[in-house]
Amino acid sequence: MDGVKWPWSQPAPPLDAQDSSPTPSIDQDGMPPLGLEDFLWLTDTRFQSPDLRTSGDPSVECSIIIPVFNRADYTFQCLRSLWRHVDLERNEIIIVNNGSTDATATLLSRLKGRVRTITNPANQGFGRACNQGAASARGRYLVFLNNDTIIERGWLDHLVATAEREPAAGAVGSMLLYPNRLLQEAGGIVWRDGSAHNYGGGDASDLAKFQYAREVDYCSAASLLVRKDLFEAAGGFDERYTPAYYEDVDLCFSIRSLGFKTIYQPKSAVIHYQGGTAGTDTRNGFKRYQEINRKKFREKWRDVLTREHFDKGSTNPETAAEKRRGPRIIVSDGMYLSPNHDAGSLRMATILEILAKRSRPVFVTVRSRLSPDSESLLEKVGVEVIYVRDFRLHPVDYENVLKQIGFDVAILSRPTTATALLPLIRETKPEARIIYDTVDVHFRRLQREYEMTGDASIAEQAIQKREEEAQLASLSDQVWCVTEDDKRALQSEAQDVNIAIIPTIHALRGRGKTFDERRDLVFIGNFNHRPNTDAVHFFVREIFPLVRAALPGVKLYLAGSNTTDEISAYQSEAIVVMGYVPDIEPLLASCRIFVAPLRFGAGMKGKIGDALSYGIPVVTTSIGAEGLGINDREQALIIDAPETFAEKISELYRDRELWQHLSDYGYEHIRSHYTPERVEEKILHALQGLGVFDLNG
Repeated sequence: MDGVKWPWSQPAPPLDAQDSSPTPSIDQDGMPPLGLEDFLWLTDTRFQSPDLRTSGDPSVECSIIIPVFNRADYTFQCLRSLWRHVDLERNEIIIVNNGSTDATATLLSRLKGRVRTITNPANQGFGRACNQGAASARGRYLVFLNNDTIIERGWLDHLVATAEREPAAGAVGSMLLYPNRLLQEAGGIVWRDGSAHNYGGGDASDLAKFQYAREVDYCSAASLLVRKDLFEAAGGFDERYTPAYYEDVDLCFSIRSLGFKTIYQPKSAVIHYQGGTAGTDTRNGFKRYQEINRKKFREKWRDVLTREHFDKGSTNPETAAEKRRGPRIIVSDGMYLSPNHDAGSLRMATILEILAKRSRPVFVTVRSRLSPDSESLLEKVGVEVIYVRDFRLHPVDYENVLKQIGFDVAILSRPTTATALLPLIRETKPEARIIYDTVDVHFRRLQREYEMTGDASIAEQAIQKREEEAQLASLSDQVWCVTEDDKRALQSEAQDVNIAIIPTIHALRGRGKTFDERRDLVFIGNFNHRPNTDAVHFFVREIFPLVRAALPGVKLYLAGSNTTDEISAYQSEAIVVMGYVPDIEPLLASCRIFVAPLRFGAGMKGKIGDALSYGIPVVTTSIGAEGLGINDREQALIIDAPETFAEKISELYRDRELWQHLSDYGYEHIRSHYTPERVEEKILHALQGLGVFDLNG
């Protein structure tokens, strides 16, 4: 499982990946200082010919629409940030000059070919100007942006990725920050009287409750992506709110009336100089329209407000800020969650994303912090992440979290976690449903290891785990096993237990190169896991010499994290020890056969499912194939004896027809049983049986 790209949330690579410079500092006037890159861009703009892409190429992904009225200095800073962080090969900038009387027209005249400009002789108001920009936009997505903003790295990528990942997302908004990086808005709340509240305003922006994506009442059009077709279906911004305020709130309500959601995405961040263009006094100037338009909005949406929204003061902002009304599910795993390193972590990460669609999951780390990448990838799909110090040393910390969250269901992954936390959860909230997620039945794996090695200490571990896992199953409301074999083994120790099968999860990948374009063998696994190190020793010592005798020149690639000295010692002309590989796709796309000579283990072997999802044929043992539902010579070759194992590798390596058959049938087997969509059905059915969801409601 090393280096697997997460199927549940592929992050778009930053468009400015070569730019490792930090976000610019703010000078005494509240603006980032100019630098060399700005000078070069300005000279390019001034002296080079116009960029005709803006008038000739229809393949535009996003149209960034910026209405402006005066404050050319803000507009310039906004454009600087867009130039730094947005790919203008795929996106366009449309500026609607709303009758500015300052240097705005002069500034825009210097940017011909870099931006498209619409000029109004007088101020048409925010909504009307945005509608003008939208009418001339060519992008699939419209992105409305205030000119008193500075976007941060990844701003647009995260907005688009959220819309692409979530079909029900009609609009996606950013985290808005003050120049001092305090939070300005983390999505908006609309109370029953029509008043709007900037959730989190003035708080520290790095608090966990603001760091995960979620459905909200609205997001400010200071930075808001909307699907173009949906914008048109909604009738655009309602011009009854001219000149300003409540157009964005109204648009988000219209989008919801069409059956779509507004999603707050905190990974898309914008510094917003709120008040820079309209002031802050609601009694005078443009700001006075805030109250005038609240009354118009309340009248238009009176029924929705009465039916679906809270009275101001009737609940806390945290409750009102979360449109998802499903059960609160707390999830804990004692292992370091690293989805790019092992199948168990990838499975857990995908489960969390599935839960986020219908509930409010909170992942509580109970030993160590997640890596920034892992934490971010969970948060961006709607999972709140809370760090608690090692629960074995600081149980009171976890107890406090349990009391603060107010949860309905607890999913405890692996026996160590469940043993430590199950009693505390029962004591804190007796009515909560507890699910014990085995990942694999540990005593079964240990028993097999003892039978192979004869190590008495492992036999003792197996006995202890058998007792522990049987007790955990009996004390839980539901148990998740990954295979029917694990289920039967656990039922033999704990009768009358509610067990659901939640297998490993594999997104379908690209099939890679053809048979003739491929060569060599590959094994991938985390070498902290004893079945993997044993499999490599077994293969290198007893099988690979026979393979080399039949196939001179064939190489074996060993990839995986936590490579031991013993594994590294196999490095040679014939064996390439690669260590951790961040992206395994090129390896699986170019090697001809995936070998998995596992001699003990339990559960489902994620490495085999993952190989099949890439369309690379697998040669494995009966232990390796266990639980996957695959058959010899149908979806894989399955052999235990070392001599026969080597013979089957040689046969498959030479037989194009057999290779293609296994590639096709293995790939289709994953499609039929183990994609995120298929496993989501199993998870929802299990939770429905537990009374957590009513899928018919």
